[in-house]
This record gives sequence, C-alpha cells and structure tokens, in this order.
Amino acid sequence: MLPVTLKGVIFDMDGTLLYTLDDIVDSINDTLLSWNLPVRTTQELLVYIGYGARHLCQGASGLEGEKLDEFHRQYRQRALLRTDSKTRAYPGIEALVYALKAHGIKVGIYTNKPQPWTEKLAARYFKPDAFDAIVGVREGGWIKPEPGGIFDICAQWHVEVKNTVMVGDSPVDIETAHNAGIAGLGCTWGFRTRQQLESASADVLIDDAWALGRVLLGNEYLP
Repeated sequence: MLPVTLKGVIFDMDGTLLYTLDDIVDSINDTLLSWNLPVRTTQELLVYIGYGARHLCQGASGLEGEKLDEFHRQYRQRALLRTDSKTRAYPGIEALVYALKAHGIKVGIYTNKPQPWTEKLAARYFKPDAFDAIVGVREGGWIKPEPGGIFDICAQWHVEVKNTVMVGDSPVDIETAHNAGIAGLGCTWGFRTRQQLESASADVLIDDAWALGRVLLGNEYLP
C-alpha cells in the first residue's frame, strides 16, 4: 500500500535512475583483463549485479580472500576514474525528480553502488539540488536488502519511514522496501524482468517515468 501522506521517495540508482549497465560491464571486464582473467558477457554478469560491488567482483573473477580484496579495490578505483560515457538517465526521470520536489516530497538514493561512484554519477547526470540524501555502500555501512539505508535517509529528513516508498528495478529493491515496512515499486525499464519483479511481490509495477509520476503525484501528472 502507498502511504496516505507521501513525504519521501527513495530510488535505487542502477537500472532505475540511470542506465549504467554497459559501463559496469566494461569496468569489470577491464579489471579482469588486467588480472589476465577471461572477460564476461553482460548476461553472465547480470546475475551478480545489484548485490554490491564485492559480490559482482567475486562472481566475475572467482577469486577469494586477499586476492578478491585487491581485485575489488582495483575495480572500484577503475570505476571511479571512468568517464561513464555509456551511462544515461532514463527518459522522464529528471523531470519526475523535480516534480516530486516541487510538491514538497523529499527525493533520495539508496543503492548498492559504492558511495563515491554513486555521488559521481549523481553529480554528473543530475543538478546539484536533485537529491536530498544519497546512501551508497560505505565502510561499515549497509548493503540492500538491509533496510538500514532507508532508516538513515528518513532520519536525515526527519520523516517517518511509513511516509516513504522505494522505487527500484530488482527483487533486492522490493525486498529492501518490505524489510523497512514500506511499499516497493518495481520499474520494468531496468535490468530485471517484469516476471522477476512480480515474483518479488512488487506492490506496483511501472513501465516508465510518466506512469510512476501518476502513481506518486496523481493522474494529472504531466512532466
């Protein structure tokens, strides 16, 4: 159920706000090549994406222990230095972010992407005032489906958790929302299928940013 009074919307980043898949794949494959390991296809890597950079690195490389630690460190370093030339905002997303803010609704990001990479992309593809809170993966921080990032964001906003929703493209996002006791809205334009979101019990399935705007702001929403 959507909250009676909506005070905040928390977005996932990869596959929700931004199409980042090609740059993620290129970044991990560049790191694999530097280790003389075989590169992976997008389809091979998709099963590991969304659960945090370390999980992706382990699945892609097959490494463990200290070698995985070093591979993970190098991947994050490469990712931070990328130009992200293949990344783009999904159609209508930026207009929706500002429409929410114009209605007095807070907008945040909770992602399993490393915090520095998240902040870099938010600054590159959105205006400086677009997001009221950004929580990525930090040392000692949370990884979805832990709901800690949602609680942290709501505390920063001084907003009750029950007055927020989470929007994401993966079952992990829906599980995270439900772990926090809020609605999880599944966007079908991302990296996962409609069937996967249905199986995760997404509260609402949405096919584009304009439909999401109508769900959040009413049927009169026009970007």
